[in-house]
Amino acid sequence: MDRVILFSENAVQRWQHDPENQLFERKSARLAPKDLASHLCAFANASGGTLVIGIEDDGEITGITVSQENAFRQAGIEFLSLLPEYQVFARQVQVEDSSEPKRILVFFIQPSHNIIIKLKTGEAYLRVGDQSRRLSASQLLELEYARGTRSFETTLVPDATLEDLDENLIAEYVRLLDPMASDSTDLLRARGLLRKDGITVAGVLLFAKHPTRFLPAARVRFLRYEGTRAGVGSNFNIIKDVTLDDALPHLLREGQRLLESQMREFQQLSRDGTFVKIPEYPPFTWLEGLVNAVTHRDYSLQGDYIRISMFDDRMEIASPGALPSIVTVDNIQNTRFSRNPLIARVLGDFGWVRELNEGVKRIYQDMAAYFLDPPIYEVYNRNTVMLTLKNNIGTRAIRRLETGITDLYAVWRTLTPLEKNLVYYIANVDQCTTKKLMDFTGKSRPTVLRYIRRLSDTGIVKEHAAAVSDPTKYYTLADAYPEEP
Repeated sequence: MDRVILFSENAVQRWQHDPENQLFERKSARLAPKDLASHLCAFANASGGTLVIGIEDDGEITGITVSQENAFRQAGIEFLSLLPEYQVFARQVQVEDSSEPKRILVFFIQPSHNIIIKLKTGEAYLRVGDQSRRLSASQLLELEYARGTRSFETTLVPDATLEDLDENLIAEYVRLLDPMASDSTDLLRARGLLRKDGITVAGVLLFAKHPTRFLPAARVRFLRYEGTRAGVGSNFNIIKDVTLDDALPHLLREGQRLLESQMREFQQLSRDGTFVKIPEYPPFTWLEGLVNAVTHRDYSLQGDYIRISMFDDRMEIASPGALPSIVTVDNIQNTRFSRNPLIARVLGDFGWVRELNEGVKRIYQDMAAYFLDPPIYEVYNRNTVMLTLKNNIGTRAIRRLETGITDLYAVWRTLTPLEKNLVYYIANVDQCTTKKLMDFTGKSRPTVLRYIRRLSDTGIVKEHAAAVSDPTKYYTLADAYPEEP
């Protein structure tokens, strides 16, 4: 569809300033038409997306000429072996300090289902994070294999009508996206959620008033247990059981509020020598786990639902559906592939993509920043992906008397920078060994032992060992601290 369309000023400002991500890219008019075709290919093979031409990386609107626009419009036909579905809109933008408006070109690209989009050279690209990556021969083969699992969300839902959709949620979506659509249903059609012959699974999951009326397993069940194991019979120990079954944007908001309400506070020694309260898990980690489960689960498996189990020492998020073949437990930090690109696209429009795009790698980083064990990803029974987060409650429980905390803060200023580093790490790590301290500080064993000996002699650190040469020796903070000199 080739026409000039008026987008709101908010939309243009977002295109100027929003960070590029899985679903969005801006490019200067210097972009070569063949490179544009590569981006069209990458977005279509992933979750779709928006590509804006005529805006620099720093957000400056420099525009495109008529001849450049014509070349860009022909790029797909000229360089792609098969055209993906996309719409092209031109937009005149008035720019400060310019007498003439600048023209930009906006591509709205739909995900390609069941077919891999390739260049005429045979190359194929995939959108991964904020990059369009060329696939190797083995990656292309894996993608072709995985493509067949991505069609269920496009299936029409029998008996679902427009009356079953939440008008308020749709209106919210239109305001968020804000191309000036004359009819909200046009936007749903453009996103592949609505067709002339009915509403798709993705449309029902995202916007139905009661999605589980049509897809009973499209829900999240939260279970809070007392203790570290699930008991049965006389040992039954579930203390909270909540089911979330609204449209996915509402479900994620409710899920975020629910999990936040269940987070306990622990104490952690900060870099300035004071104990501060922190949640038992970094907020991003469990939110990313929830978003990923909702976005990427296999909704064709109607015999199971997403399950979040919270124990005293860990949280488990189980999502129906095996990992797509291009993603494995080993490469999950760096490889992303959406089983449900239509759902991923809309949840991205709602803003959840900002959590989604930072990805699994940040889960590892945030857990490490909280001195927690790395997250565990595993696939069991061949059709369920499990994420386990451990809170290491043995170390993180509130274990210091306020007098002790005050005493440590008082003596903190007397410590050298290295001693502060050692005390900081010992306070926050379970079973802190000499080797862990060497790895954390980058210092040699003799240096670490020399400073630890001083901290032990002055009563700040306590050594736990059966003998001088005990290989299981570890250190903790003392229960009380010396008075300030």
